[in-house]
Amino acid sequence: MFKILMIINVVLTLPFAVGALVMPARVFADFGVALNAGGELVARGYAATLVGFGLALLLLRKAEERSTQRSLLLATLAFNLIECVIQFIAGRESITNNRIWITTSAHGIVSLITVYAMVSYSKKR
Repeated sequence: MFKILMIINVVLTLPFAVGALVMPARVFADFGVALNAGGELVARGYAATLVGFGLALLLLRKAEERSTQRSLLLATLAFNLIECVIQFIAGRESITNNRIWITTSAHGIVSLITVYAMVSYSKKR
């Protein structure tokens, strides 16, 4: 389950990250958000962080040491929960268009699966 969760997180992060790094205005426009020059700068910084996070998950997806797996699961849980909350607020406040509910749901579902995996791993000790 660990490897599958890492791949799911890579799929959630890297395509968005590369797109937002190369053409942030276009990527955010898909969600109904217009970026000025400052917004593009911040979006590119966020995208760069996501590229690093996504690559780390991709490269460590085959990690076998429990402490490494647990650390990565906790990091992805934090990421997905925070994204879910931020995007939920953006959708609720109509800051974005309705497309945000797709990614909000994806982050929420991945969070739940990650919690399940963490509980399962703690029972296998």
